[in-house]
Amino acid sequence: MPPENTASSWDTAPSARFPIYTRLNAADVLPDPLTPLGASLAWRPHIFPGWAAGYVALDAFRPSELDPAGAAVGGIFYGHLYVNQSSVRVVGIRAGIGADAIDAAFFAHPDAPPHVPHQDDVNEELSERMAARTQWALTTTSVPEIEEDQRIADRVRAERPELPELSLAALVARARSMMPIERLMWRGETIGSNQAAIGPGVIGALVGAADPSLVVRLIGKAGDVDSAAPSYALWELSREVWADPGLTATFDGGVEGLAARIDAAHPDFAGRFRGFLREYGYRGPGEWDIGADSWETRPELVLALVDRLRHLDEDASPAARQRRQAEDTQAAMDRALEIVGDDETARQTLRTAVASARRFAAFRERGKTNAVKVLHEARVALLEVGRRLHEAGHLDGPRQVFMALEHELDGLVAEPQELKETLARREKEWRSLFGLELPTFIDANSPLPSLEQLSSRSDAEHAPARVGEVLRGAPASGGVIRGRARVVTDISQIAEFEPGEILVAPQTDPSWTPLFMASAGVVVDTGSMGSHAMIVSRELGIPCAAGVQDATRRIPTGALVEVDGSTGTVTVLDL
Repeated sequence: MPPENTASSWDTAPSARFPIYTRLNAADVLPDPLTPLGASLAWRPHIFPGWAAGYVALDAFRPSELDPAGAAVGGIFYGHLYVNQSSVRVVGIRAGIGADAIDAAFFAHPDAPPHVPHQDDVNEELSERMAARTQWALTTTSVPEIEEDQRIADRVRAERPELPELSLAALVARARSMMPIERLMWRGETIGSNQAAIGPGVIGALVGAADPSLVVRLIGKAGDVDSAAPSYALWELSREVWADPGLTATFDGGVEGLAARIDAAHPDFAGRFRGFLREYGYRGPGEWDIGADSWETRPELVLALVDRLRHLDEDASPAARQRRQAEDTQAAMDRALEIVGDDETARQTLRTAVASARRFAAFRERGKTNAVKVLHEARVALLEVGRRLHEAGHLDGPRQVFMALEHELDGLVAEPQELKETLARREKEWRSLFGLELPTFIDANSPLPSLEQLSSRSDAEHAPARVGEVLRGAPASGGVIRGRARVVTDISQIAEFEPGEILVAPQTDPSWTPLFMASAGVVVDTGSMGSHAMIVSRELGIPCAAGVQDATRRIPTGALVEVDGSTGTVTVLDL
C-alpha cells in the first residue's frame, strides 16, 4: 500500500533497507507528476521490476535483496518519480568506486544525506563479479543487451498496426502487450546508466583532486548519441527554412496553423517533416510517462523548435560548436597527462577511462531511447482510445484516458459512461500535484511530510541573485560563455526565446536539447554530469551548468551572466 497522506492513490511504499530517495536524475526526465495510467500500467508493475532485474544482471545484487515491487530502485511519492539513491550508492560500493563517486556522477547536491553504512552493503562475492564487470566496462566497445533491445524496439515500432482500424479492446490489448517488452528494455537501460559512472569515477580518482573541472572537460563529445540525433536532424530542417525565402515567409506567419500552411505550400518540406516524425516522433517533454505529449502526437512542438533554430547563423551549427569544444577537450587531456606525469600505467588508465566514459554516455542514451520507443507505442494506442471516447462524449478530452488506472481499462472500453465522473475527479487530483515544492530527498526512516505540509513553488520566497554573486552547481558540459539569461519553465514557452540567450530552465529532458542549439549556454536547477540532457549538451558542444539550485527563481530574464560549464558556476555580471 502507498504511504498515507503523501498524495495520490498511485504512490508507492518506500524501502526500509534502501531508505534514501531523491528527485535528482528523476526530475530531469519526469518533471511533472505521473499520470495514474502511466504509474499503474507501466511504472509500478513493469518498469520498477525491470529496473531491479537490470541491477541483478549487473551482478550488483542478488534477486532476494530486491523486493518484487521495485522499491529498492525507485518510488512514486506525491505522484512524482523518485530514484532510490541508497541502492545506487550500494552499486558504487560493490563496484569499488564508492558512494561518493556515484553521487558526483548522478546526484550532485550540497544537501544530499550522507550514506549510512549497512552490514549488507559489502558483498565480496558480488564485488568480485563487479570487478570483472568494471574491467569489462572500461574496455568493451559494445553492450549486447542494449543492441538486442534496440532490434526489438525498432521491430515493435515497424510492426505497429493501423491503429484506426483496431477496436477499442484491441487497442488496449496492444498497449498492454508493450509492457513486458518495456520491462525488458530496462535491463539495458540500467546496465548502460550504471556503467556510465565507471569511466568518470576513474578519471576523478586520477586527476580530480588536482583539477575537478577536468572530468567533464575530458569526456566531451561521445559520438553516436541517440538522443542527440533529433537535434542534428532539426538543424538540417532549420537550414532549409533559413535558405528558402518562401519557407521563411511561411514560418514568419507564426507557429499556429503552420503545419497546414506547410502542407499546402511546401509539399517537399512537408514530406521531410513527416519523415522526421516517423523517425523521432517518440520523443517529447516528459517522455517517460505514457500520458505525456510526444512529437508525433503534438507536432507543433517540433515546428516551434525549427522556428527558433532557423534564426541562427552557421556559426551556431553543431559542427562548429563541436570544433570549439574539441579544442578544449584536447587542452584538458594535455593538462591531465601533465598531472599523472610519466607513469605510463596511469597514463594508459586515463585514456582507457576517458574512452569508456564517452562510449557509455552513448550506450546509456541508447538504452533510454529503446525504452522510450516501446513506451510510445503504448501511448499512441491509448490516445486513439481516448480520441474515440472523447468524440463519443464519454471523456472531457482525449487525454483524460490517462486518468484511468490499469484495472479500469476493460470497464472503460465496455461501459465508458460509468467511469466519466471518476476520471474527471481523478484528473482534478492529478492536477493538484503540479507546482509543489517537493522535497529533494526522502528518508524512509523519517515520516514523510503530508501533502498539506508541502508548499507551492509559486509561494516559496527566494532571494534574487546579486551582481557579482557566483551560483554553484555541477559541471555538465565544458566551456565558458556570457549572455543574457532567458528563464524558460515550460517547453511551450520557447517562442519567447531569442537565439543566443542563456537558457535557464528547471530541468531539461532530451526533448529540450534542440533548443540548446539556439542557446549560448544552459543553466538548470537540477541535474549532474551524468544526466541525460547533460550528455547531449556535451554532444552538441554547448556550455552547461547543472544542479544550480533555484536558478530559475534567482536569475531573472535579462540578467547578464557568465556560465562556466567546466566548474558548474554561474556568475551574475549585471541585472
